[in-house]
Amino acid sequence: MNFLDRYNLPWFLLAVFSWTVVRLAGKREDLRHGFPVGVWTMAVGGVLEQFFIENKFWSERFIMVPVGEMDLFLLIGPFFALGILLIRFLPESTAGRLLAVLGWSLLAVIFEFLAVQLGFLAYHPRNWSGGHSLAGYFLALMSALGFYFIYYHIGDAKRKRW
Repeated sequence: MNFLDRYNLPWFLLAVFSWTVVRLAGKREDLRHGFPVGVWTMAVGGVLEQFFIENKFWSERFIMVPVGEMDLFLLIGPFFALGILLIRFLPESTAGRLLAVLGWSLLAVIFEFLAVQLGFLAYHPRNWSGGHSLAGYFLALMSALGFYFIYYHIGDAKRKRW
């Protein structure tokens, strides 16, 4: 643990883990197909993360490559991977999609809880809790789902007309 602390590696290692999961979860075409949604979740996650840090809901430690008050590897790792994995394993039914968003949100909260337990992240308990995180991830992933359907369904229809 001292090695991780000294070189600010926790977020980097989480990014490597996230990319490994993405790579093992599908083919290169799956990554290419989900890439726009991964960029969306990365952007939305970054904006929300910066907002929550600035408003003292939580704070991050062990920042290797700073982007505002967060680590770049948080953005390009788990936030990006979450969007790719959501699209990669998206069910056909509406209820299944809702459950998938809830499931991925719960998984993100579990990783966040582990980050708190390991000291990479600190909640400010008067302002924030795991329930708040679950709601935040759920809404962010619902926006990613909306982006996905707009990008691929409405965008495809417009491209076919041209």
